[in-house]
Formats: sequence, structure tokens, C-alpha cells
Amino acid sequence: MMEQRLERLRRRARIVLMIEALAIAALLPLGVIALFLIATLLGAGGWQADVVGLIALAAAIIHAKRRFAPPQAAAIDRRIEHDSRLQHRPIAAYEDTPALLAAGGDKLWQAHRARIAAAIGGARIGRPTPDFASHDPYALRALLLLALIAAWIAAGGDAGRRLAASLAVPHPFGGGSLALQAWITPPSWTGEAPQLVEPGTKPIAALTGSSLSLIVTGGGGAAPRATIDGHALKFSTIATGSYRTTRVVTTSESIVIGPFWDRIARYDLVVSPPTPPQVGFTTPPYADPDGKRVDFAWQVDSRYGLTDLALAFRPIAAPHAKQGSAAVPHPNASHGDALLTLLASPYAGMAVAAELRATNRAGQIAHSAAASVVLPAPVLHNRTAQALEAIRRALALTPAARPALALALTTIAHAPPGPITPGTARDLASFAQGFAANTAAADHPEARLWTLVQRAEQGAAFRAAQQLAQARQALEAALQKALAGQSPSAQQLQKLLSHLNAAAQAHSAAQGQQQSTSAQMMQMSAISRLAQQIAQEAAAGQTAQAQRDLAKLRAMLRQLQNAKAASAAQQARQQAAQQASKSLSSVMRREADLMDHTARQDTPPPMGNQAGNPPSAQSQALANQQHALEQQLQMAAQAMAQAGMTPSPQIGQGESAMQSAQAQLKLGNQPGALPSERAAISALQQAQNTLQAMQMGHGTGSGPSGLGQRAAGGHGEYGNQSHSTISLGRAGAHSDARTIQNELIRRDAEPDLPAPAHSYYHRLLGSDF
Repeated sequence: MMEQRLERLRRRARIVLMIEALAIAALLPLGVIALFLIATLLGAGGWQADVVGLIALAAAIIHAKRRFAPPQAAAIDRRIEHDSRLQHRPIAAYEDTPALLAAGGDKLWQAHRARIAAAIGGARIGRPTPDFASHDPYALRALLLLALIAAWIAAGGDAGRRLAASLAVPHPFGGGSLALQAWITPPSWTGEAPQLVEPGTKPIAALTGSSLSLIVTGGGGAAPRATIDGHALKFSTIATGSYRTTRVVTTSESIVIGPFWDRIARYDLVVSPPTPPQVGFTTPPYADPDGKRVDFAWQVDSRYGLTDLALAFRPIAAPHAKQGSAAVPHPNASHGDALLTLLASPYAGMAVAAELRATNRAGQIAHSAAASVVLPAPVLHNRTAQALEAIRRALALTPAARPALALALTTIAHAPPGPITPGTARDLASFAQGFAANTAAADHPEARLWTLVQRAEQGAAFRAAQQLAQARQALEAALQKALAGQSPSAQQLQKLLSHLNAAAQAHSAAQGQQQSTSAQMMQMSAISRLAQQIAQEAAAGQTAQAQRDLAKLRAMLRQLQNAKAASAAQQARQQAAQQASKSLSSVMRREADLMDHTARQDTPPPMGNQAGNPPSAQSQALANQQHALEQQLQMAAQAMAQAGMTPSPQIGQGESAMQSAQAQLKLGNQPGALPSERAAISALQQAQNTLQAMQMGHGTGSGPSGLGQRAAGGHGEYGNQSHSTISLGRAGAHSDARTIQNELIRRDAEPDLPAPAHSYYHRLLGSDF
């Protein structure tokens, strides 16, 4: 027990003596450091002072090391006895062993040891008390401390800066002129510009595939040491003292520039993969009432934009069949409506499971939830087209049945079940031969079969339809480029429109339609004007309006492409409508002449011929002319009824107005006849508008959308086309206004005048017309 306590006392004493020895040994090095700091605070620093200070400090440390000696065992025991005030060295006596013991001497020795142990039991170790006085008799340590405090006060606010400058480790890469720039370049598909980054402890976010570039200037003759997650990062030399490194980052990592004792910069990169898009139906797909297209509404959330949006579908009855797809227009929008024509799909007419497939710029693909829809089927009347369509579907559903389908296709080529043109027969035979031999001539068989199906169904009109489709696509592509800042010249746009017009006429001729009908001319005029308007809006930077107008133009072009040959009954109705329009124009011109004569007769003679007097011969003649015009109008209405057309109510209003004018003329009241004659002309103008709208395929209205029209209050093909009325008012018999009014009426009565012109002339003539 006593031995353990004695060992603890010795350990404590050894520590105390070691501290005292180190403190005394450190006097000289600490004095050197104090002198260095005093010189630095007083502004005497510099590389010379650094060199002298380092040499002096090294010498002082060597001297201290030589003078330092670890405490010996005897000194440790003496320290215990000194601090415990034990006399006569009891520790040595306790550990002593007697040389000889007489009889009964053992008890005496044990009593002696017990007395010494009791004395040692109260031993203790005091705190370290270095003997500075014997090693520094002149108390220079206090003088240095006072000098250091005085120098700190004298340095004032520059104390910290001077100390930092003196304690900074010399830079191994060229000193304080070193400069470091770093930036992260996102992947090219993001379209984002590079971003400068600052070193520090804050994490730097980056996308997978981004590149980190570092440039060091002022680096002297060697590149700085750099590590990335502990591995060396190499720099390439740009010029003397300038170095660069670029690294594509794929995982989170830390880049450290400079050695551990002189850290230049640190970059902690947190790399994350791009966020995949999300896509879905807001309105599930359904068959459009026109029987040709599939309609649906979609919504997509993509941080980086889309490169592709498609509708993918597969037959529900054949889930392992090849998947079909169709591109969905997505003009950088997050949602939209789509109308897709899927008649070319071999699954047309089948129930399919459809889903949206969105691909962002990073190449990530997202799928929506599936929705079922029955695809519209093409209406085929030609038996050869029907047989080819059946083979095309069977090939898509069961590719393994190709040998049997090749045999069936060869049979159809040798003996077509329905009439086809000689050119179609040649191409069908060539394709059947290549399909059976599986040669390159039969590549993409489903697409080739669909072309043959269309050629068999359309006959001679197929080539014309292809040319019209190509002209459509060329015009749409040019206008789409205009929205992107590449506007076509006026000559180029006119050339595209001319090609479209020629292709449309050839398409109509191939379908047996009249090539120069008023409706077709007005439709092409509307397309031409809207195309020019889109080009002007794109050049003026009105992108949103240009996109809306382009959507209208696409609808008009689609209507032009899908126009079918009119039946015999439809052609008869169109001819009857044209003839009725000419008859109304003739009646309108003659009514305008009659109103002019009536107005001239309205001027009283010098002596005064008051109303109520017996009618004159001139008044009776005017009444007879009005009666003849009424009969001509009745005959035109009867002709329309015989052609299966219901006469418009305006014709009846015109007849009533003519009867009223005739009654006033028979009474010799020419002023009273003028309002009725105006009302008759106005009714005839409205009836003619209705007929022209009927010829264009509209129930009522003033022509196709976009025909010379602008925003409300603007100017179109026929001047102001807002809905405001610009009236010339009532005019005297011989005034200039009357002359203008009659001229407007005559122009309004011209045959085949476009409907917008009628509307414009009506507004000029005023509410009476």
C-alpha cells in the first residue's frame, strides 16, 4: 500500500520537475521570439528580419536542448521530501534493508519502517516554481515583456497587419501576385451560360456533366499543387506563370489548391443529376368527330425544356406488338391541345393503349399513365386499297407471318381486286417482288404499303395530293423559320404561295372540281394574305401574334389539303348559287339605276308640282320598271327553290320594299319611294352575301377567317374592316355625294365580288343600305 502511494508521489514530482526544466530551457527561445515581435510591431520587419529571427530562434532552441536534462530519481525523491518538509531522507530509509538482524531485531526494524511510513503518508507535491532568478539574475524577462507591450501600443491599428505579414509563410508559387479564377460550365443541353464560383466552405451545386475550369496566373515557374479527393490534379501551361485545368464533374468532390500549410482555395462540389420531366394527359385522347384525328390535352413539367414529345401507342389486343408513335407539337409550352392524324398507323381502327413520352434536353425520358382510345380508321372504297391495308396491319401485328403475307401480296399484285392506275400496278408488283425476296427495295414495308394504299384509293389524284402536301410543308417551314428570326424575302414568299396555288388547282382538277371557283380563289387569297401578315409580324417581333396566326394558317392549309371532290348535287347547288348571285347583282344594278332616276325626278319643276297631283308619265314609267324588277327577283327566288336552295329572308324583304316603292311611284310620290328603294338594295346586298358564303362552304358570314382582316379598327384588303359604320348619309339628287353613292352601289352589285368588299361598301352606304 505504501509502495503504491510512493509511486504516485514520484510521478507527480517528475511532472513538476519536467515543467520547471522546460520553463527554464524556454527562456532564451521565448526571449528571441519577443525580440522578433517587438521589431515587427515597430515596423522593422521584412525578409531580413525573418532570416535573422529564424537563425536566432534556431540557435536558442539548440542551446535550450543542450541545457535541458530530464529529472533523475534522486532529485524526484528530494523534491517530495522538500515539499513535504521531511528530514533525514525518510524515503531512502524506508527503502533501505538492514545488513544484519540480531535476535528480536525484526520487530524493531518493522517498528522503524512503520514510523517512517507514517511520516511519508502525509507527503505532498507543490506547484511548479521554476528558478528564473538564478538563470536571469537581471530580470531581463520582465524588460522584454514591457517592451513588447509598449511596441503593441505604439503600432496601434497596424499591429495585426504587421504581425500577419511577418508570420505569413512565403508563397511557393510567385508570392502575392497569384490570382485564381474558377467557373462551372453547365452541360450544353441546358443552354445556360458559365457561372463564376468563389472558393470557401459553402457547397457549390452543379449538374452531372458540368465542367469545372481553373486558371492560375502569377504562379511563377511551376503550377500550384492541387488535389481532388486526395488525388493529384494536373495543370496545363497556358503561358509563363499561367496554368489551366478543366475537369468534367460526375460526382460530388472537393478540390484543394495549394499545400496544407498555405491553402490557396478549396471548392466543395455537390453534383446532382438533372431532374427528369413529368408528363401527363389533362384530357385523355378521344376520336375527333371528323373521324380522322385523335384529340387530347397534355401538360408537361420540364426544367430544361423538351426535345421531343410524342404519343406512343400499342394495340390492347396485341400488347407485344411493335409500338407506334406520333410527334406532338410543343412550341416551348408547358401545356397544350393536340389533334393528330393517325390514319397512317397500321393500328388505325383498333383500340390502343396510348401514353405520352417526353424527352428533355438531357436525354431523360418520362412516360405518362396509359389511356385507351380507338384510333380512327381510313375510309377505303377501293378493294385493292382494302386488301393492302389488311396486309399492312397483319405485318405490324405479327411480323413472323411475313412469308405468308408476301405470298398474299404477290397474289394482289398479279390480280388487283380493285382498279388501280398503271403506275400504281408497276410499283405494287416491284414492291411485292422485293418484299418476298426481303431485299432493300422493300425496306420500311409498312410505310411503303401505306403509300400504295393511298395511291390505290386516290387513283390519279395521288400525285397532285403529294405535290400539295409538299407545297404546304414548304410554306409552313418558311414561316416557322421566320418566327426564329430567318424571315424569307418577299420574292421567296411569293414563290412559295405561287407553288401552293398551282398545287391546289392541280389537286382540284385531279378530283374533278372546277379550277377557278370563286370560293377557291377567295380561299387562296386568304391564305396568301395571312402568310404575308405572319411574315410581317415575325419581322416586327410580334412573335405571339405570329404564332397564333400560324396556327390559323395551318388549319386553313389542312382544310385545303383535305378538300374532297364535290358530288353532282353539290356542284349543281354551287352552280345554282352562282347563277342566283348573278341574277341578284343584275337586279341590284338596275334597282340602283332606278333609284338614281327617281332621285332626279324628285327635283320639282319651276312652277312646283306638289305631291298629291295626278302622277306624271315619268312616275308611271318608274313604277313599271320597279314592277319588272320585282318580277325578276321573284324568278330568281323560284330558281333557287327549284335547285333545292331555301331563299334567304332578305329576298322576301327586298320584294316587300320594291312593292312599297312601286306603290309610292304610282302615286307620283318620288320622295316617298326613295327609302323603299334603298331598303330593297340593302336587302339584296345581304342576300348576295349569304349566297357567296354558301359557295365558300360557310353557313353565313363574310368569308374565311383571316381574309384581309386585322385587329379591330385596322385596315384590311378593302379599307377599314372594323365593325364600325362609315355612312355617307343622305345626298341630294345632283350632289357629289349622290354620285359617289351610286358608284358604290354599282360596284357592290358586281358579280363574284368578295364578301369583305360587300361588308365594306355596306358600311360606307350607311344603315339605310
